[in-house]
Amino acid sequence: MPARIHCLVDTVAAPGYMPEFGLSLFIEFDEHRILFDTGAGEALVPNAARMGIDLNSAADIILSHGHYDHTGGLAKLAPPPRTPVYAGRGVVEPCWSLHDDGTKHRLTMPLGSQNILNKCRVREINAFTGIRPGIFLTGPIPCESGEDCGGHFFSDEACTKPNPIPEEQALLLDSGILITGCCHAGIINTVEACRKARPDIAIRAIVGGLHLRHADETRLERTASCLASLGLERLVLMHCTGENAAEYLRSRLACAVAALPAGRSMDL
Repeated sequence: MPARIHCLVDTVAAPGYMPEFGLSLFIEFDEHRILFDTGAGEALVPNAARMGIDLNSAADIILSHGHYDHTGGLAKLAPPPRTPVYAGRGVVEPCWSLHDDGTKHRLTMPLGSQNILNKCRVREINAFTGIRPGIFLTGPIPCESGEDCGGHFFSDEACTKPNPIPEEQALLLDSGILITGCCHAGIINTVEACRKARPDIAIRAIVGGLHLRHADETRLERTASCLASLGLERLVLMHCTGENAAEYLRSRLACAVAALPAGRSMDL
């Protein structure tokens, strides 16, 4: 079953659209409409309006994880009360990142978004779960590959309590399309979680962020080898993947490697 994916928010935007550090996708699949993440908050509504997309037409809202650049736009929405919001346990818990230069950044879901979430019909996802026919959420992704998953995250501002982002989840369609938010758990772990839960679904396309901006050569090589083994038809890299990583994967993979800026759509 084909899917049509509209990019509402990304770090890169087509002319006339607002770029923003964040991610939001509007997915049409088998007559279902899904809002996957909501960006940081400013670009979602104007970009959707310019694309002619009615955000309230989404039957489901999925939050890949709780970071502000994926949940901030929720504060701009007034979802119909019966629209379910799928999120992992801990999605509103505090989170900080600590960079190598000692700077700290607050990543927690903004209060305005938390207030909207409190009014929604939240469905907590704690395991691989089918939410509609042919539509699955991974739930928590076991980190078994040893990947360096892209940063140092903590549950306190002092950065003493590690936060493994346990709420992170990805979206899998039975047509073989895997959609990621930031992929903090690592794409190798994410693919393996899908394989274990649904070995009958061959992943043929991956869309989203892979959080490889600071990946070293060893991690890029392992990632490329994993993706090459899938025999992908298309890899669509967005948001936090990093241009150096994107160029590396283009040079290593036989499949089409593309971008999808805000304001553009793609059929898969």
